[in-house]
Amino acid sequence: MIFVRTCLFYTIFYFWTVIFFIIFSPVKFFSRKFVLKLSKFWTGSVVKLTKLILRIDYQITGLENIPKKNIFLLASNHQSAWETFFLSFFFNKSVFVLKKELRKVPLMSWYFKKLGFIFIDRNEGYKSIKQIIKSVNIVKKMGVKVIIIFPEGTRTPVNEKGEINTGVFAIHKMLKIPVLVLKHDAGKYWMNKKFIKKPGTIQLKIFPLIEKIEKKEIFIKKIKKFFY
Repeated sequence: MIFVRTCLFYTIFYFWTVIFFIIFSPVKFFSRKFVLKLSKFWTGSVVKLTKLILRIDYQITGLENIPKKNIFLLASNHQSAWETFFLSFFFNKSVFVLKKELRKVPLMSWYFKKLGFIFIDRNEGYKSIKQIIKSVNIVKKMGVKVIIIFPEGTRTPVNEKGEINTGVFAIHKMLKIPVLVLKHDAGKYWMNKKFIKKPGTIQLKIFPLIEKIEKKEIFIKKIKKFFY
């Protein structure tokens, strides 16, 4: 039954996604406000399909820790594709910090550009961080309130520890933006590079806001403590 549900989900998901992005392909002619609504509608539909067909639900603790007004960095662990859909849907006025390779994704890359997503080249070190900081200042003026970043840099399987990229600390320190850490276990059910998706309830935990940490070592240690 799980196999059948997975096949049904992917059939509907790909059909719906292709139709959606073909219909709304003239994205460069749309206002950013309209594209935000389209993005939220599409990601929300994927989250709902996941719940309805795959029977993968979610439960969140720590909602009271989410800042109500000021801009913040959302640092999430990265285990699957599910959290990319969910975080974009759940957090309003948000943009992602993504690896530069995703600029080439057909159709969706046009949406990324319109929404103000920030792309980085992890091989460029400090130069890349400077570009991120410049981009953050730009999206702040666009009204962005949440900058979503995956400090691990790549998907890390459940119960494994990844390396924490220092870029999130650089943004936090240089731009004085607080960091909200989110941990989840989506990889238990939406397993990376696995066709079969298992039913279950993804647990998401939001930790108290990190207002200010001056030392990189302390900051990285704290992120690791939350993640692992």
